[in-house]
Amino acid sequence: MSEDQGEKTEEASDARREEFRKRGQVAMTRELSTALFFLVGAGMMYVLGRYFLQNIFDVFNRAMGGELIAEVREGHIPKVLGYLGYKLVLLTGPLFFISLIIGVASQLLQTGFLQIEDALTPNFNKLNPLNALGRIFSMKGVAELVKSILKMSAVGIIMYILLKSEITKIPYLSGLSIEQMMTYLGGILFKLLTGTGMFMLVLAIGDYFFQRWQLEKEMMMTKEEIKQEQKSQNGDPMIKARMRKAQRELATRKMMSEVPKADVIITNPTHIAVCIRYSDKLPAPQLIAKGADYMAERIKQIARDNNIPIIENKPLARTIFKTMKVGQVIPRDLFVAVAEVLSYVYRLRRKKKKTTTSNVQAERGL
Repeated sequence: MSEDQGEKTEEASDARREEFRKRGQVAMTRELSTALFFLVGAGMMYVLGRYFLQNIFDVFNRAMGGELIAEVREGHIPKVLGYLGYKLVLLTGPLFFISLIIGVASQLLQTGFLQIEDALTPNFNKLNPLNALGRIFSMKGVAELVKSILKMSAVGIIMYILLKSEITKIPYLSGLSIEQMMTYLGGILFKLLTGTGMFMLVLAIGDYFFQRWQLEKEMMMTKEEIKQEQKSQNGDPMIKARMRKAQRELATRKMMSEVPKADVIITNPTHIAVCIRYSDKLPAPQLIAKGADYMAERIKQIARDNNIPIIENKPLARTIFKTMKVGQVIPRDLFVAVAEVLSYVYRLRRKKKKTTTSNVQAERGL
């Protein structure tokens, strides 16, 4: 039995998933950002190819034409560096900007907005070289290394297949102009980015579902963990049961203290008793207490001790007991029946009062 409780056979609860998420343990593949970078890069080459080509061609012409060399010889080095920096920003700026967008987008696509609670808490164990070596040579680290080698090998094979047909064209490149050569190289680069990006996208989808399966397996819980989590969230069942019992006893004592204020007790007659009170301050008669079996006997005993009339009316007692809560006033559909009972009780009281008055007067006359 203890072995069964130690095995992770139960699916992760919502609280368990949220706990993993707060620690940053979510299903995510790094290959998605790489695939998007290649594919978006190919798209940028297709859309902005002329823009890149023109800037590269300007730098090439100015350098090969001797203008930059002449300016360096004349001591205009800041001007040369400024020009090269400007062209470098024009060429690499869009790439950096797109890379930033791709990195954020790939993260949001996989995990949404992820807020790690201990992200800003310093963890010096991560700086320990022994821990770093342990992570590298662990089974997970070895698996990641093997996966990276296979990935790079596959990318190399794809690039070879894509470039194989271009090898025969190399001897003819010498007859092309610089602009034609740049266009040709751009076409090859576009082909490489597209092919590699499609392969990385397929790899990213497969790796994501593998990471998700692995995380689900890691998040699985034992039966004992499920019980402990339920206790921590909902409280100990035994303590809650004792609290409910104490609350019921308190409510019962409070209800029983209201019984002496009743005008009439309507009974089943043996199993049910309901207490009705009426005053000018109430819009209708009010149910102030009710009980069944032992509680009904207690209510009737208190009524006898306080000279409260006990009237037997099975249908009315059952209806009030089943449909009303303590503290509610009598609804319209029961008002006539309850009013008849109260009217009967008041007649009994007046008759008893007259009888008592007559007896007193007779005693005085004697």
